[in-house]
Amino acid sequence: MNGEYPYLKHARMIFQCPLCNKVPEDQREDFIKDVRFTVREYDKGDIIVTQGSLSETLFIVIKGEVSTEMSDEKGDFMQIEYIKAPNPIATGFLFAADNRSPVSATCQSSCKVIAIPKDNVYLLMRKYESFMHTFLSYISNKVFFLSEKLRLVSLRTIRAKLAYYLLKESEGQKIFQLKTSREDMARLFSVSRPALVKVMMEMAEEGVIDVERRNICINDRAALQNMF
Repeated sequence: MNGEYPYLKHARMIFQCPLCNKVPEDQREDFIKDVRFTVREYDKGDIIVTQGSLSETLFIVIKGEVSTEMSDEKGDFMQIEYIKAPNPIATGFLFAADNRSPVSATCQSSCKVIAIPKDNVYLLMRKYESFMHTFLSYISNKVFFLSEKLRLVSLRTIRAKLAYYLLKESEGQKIFQLKTSREDMARLFSVSRPALVKVMMEMAEEGVIDVERRNICINDRAALQNMF
């Protein structure tokens, strides 16, 4: 019984992950029996996935934080995403025709990761419709996220990135609340938090926006539109 407890504890943590949290309660015991996984532990700075390596495993972070980044031929790095437990890593490449990971995943703290082989993921998708639908939806959302990331990368200045982001988040409203923290926004923009806050305060001083914590009021939408 004692030997089974850690296995069941880790197995049930899978259901905290967005990929698996829609599996119905009455199917979860069978799901646990069908899922085949190992638990891996990493220290801060360890690399879980290397850019260019074959993507043959679904990794779910159940403890810690991981950043994914991409390097070009010149050796320049761009951070793609900051992932906190309990979330998966690089799901979109698992079933690609060329399933080499375009990103590296590095631990930003000590991490514990569940690793599920690709063939087992495929079995789970075939057997559990809710898991398949959630998996496909998650991948689609990540494609949208990456397209937005590319759009932001194409904007050269922090002011342009912030103006575009605020207009997008406002959804046409004058007053709205940001869904993400300044720290997460800075990561999305690939800039430092102080640099982002400085530009945001400059916009407020110019009267283009009003800022109170996450509450934003757009005073001059045309001015924002002219920044990018």
